[in-house]
Amino acid sequence: MEGASRHGLAAARATLDQVMATPVGVTGASAADAARVAADLRSVAALLGREPTVRRAFTDPGAPVAARTDLAARLFAGQLAPASLTIVQAAVSARWSRQTDLRFALLELSVEALLVEAERDGALEEVEDELFRFGRILGQNSQLALALTDPAAPTELKNGLLARLLSGRAHPVTLKLAEQAAADRVHGDVERRLADFSRIAAARRDRVVAVVRSAVPLSDEVVTRLGAAVSRYFGRQIQLQVDLDPTLLGGVVVQVGDEVVDGSVLRRLVAARRAMLR
Repeated sequence: MEGASRHGLAAARATLDQVMATPVGVTGASAADAARVAADLRSVAALLGREPTVRRAFTDPGAPVAARTDLAARLFAGQLAPASLTIVQAAVSARWSRQTDLRFALLELSVEALLVEAERDGALEEVEDELFRFGRILGQNSQLALALTDPAAPTELKNGLLARLLSGRAHPVTLKLAEQAAADRVHGDVERRLADFSRIAAARRDRVVAVVRSAVPLSDEVVTRLGAAVSRYFGRQIQLQVDLDPTLLGGVVVQVGDEVVDGSVLRRLVAARRAMLR
């Protein structure tokens, strides 16, 4: 997202955090409402995807803020939970670089709403790790990934498969987010969506995620030292997610966003071969 949209998302996220922390009876938000808020935000995002006229009305920079928030109230009052409507009004009151950014912001906020539930349970780090791990499992099992992305497969079938895989083995929020990732018909790549959700969870803990691929399992001591070294290298606190990759032969590859630090044996062998062929 560009500057204006990032500011819009940040403002809407602040509103989400505020209303989800408000006691019941003030805005209607409570820990039990996290799933409802997430579902409401997804439904509004879906509407914006279907109705370009509504999308333009909500993102028109020439329209007064009051007009945009009043439109949201007229369209959604009685259909959304009060907390959800407050968040939507905060989102439509912001400026967006592109019309589609509002829709994507609402989808991200629906993830944040569920993560608030994990945060209250003290399980945010657990959910972050489970999302990452499950995404990696899908990346290694093409049949399973296909079953969860098949547009012809009913949602109930996909959710049943996810329940069999994750119920009792992962936090309930992880299961809900996996269901959301599988239901996303726009992006399609469940593995990537789960990785996105994991990064959003990491951001809620004020950390940046570094994906570390290692040829062999790393001890806790090595992970701690590597985390400190990577944090120093990037100049900020980094949360490591370690993934085994025997194809590397040895060493590690660290990726933070688009930046890759490749210290693998495979890279050195490839570099040596290229040098010999010159």
